[in-house]
Amino acid sequence: MEAPREFPTLLSHVWSAFISLSSSRTSGFSGPNPITYEQILAWKQVTERPLEAWEAEAIKRLDVIYMGVANG
Repeated sequence: MEAPREFPTLLSHVWSAFISLSSSRTSGFSGPNPITYEQILAWKQVTERPLEAWEAEAIKRLDVIYMGVANG
C-alpha cells in the first residue's frame, strides 16, 4: 500500500471549486449527474473567482473520478 501524499497546496483553489460545485450537483434516477461546463461557468460568474481553462479541465477530471466512484 502506498503511503499518503501531501496535498499540493498550489491546487487547493481547484479542489475548493470542485467541492463547491459538487455540493450543488443535480441528481437523476441513476444517482449524481456530472458537473457541466455550464455549471462551472455559472459558478465562476456567481463567485467572481478567476478560473483558467486548465483549471476547468482539472475540475472535470476530478468529476470523472468522483462519478466513477459514485456510480460504482
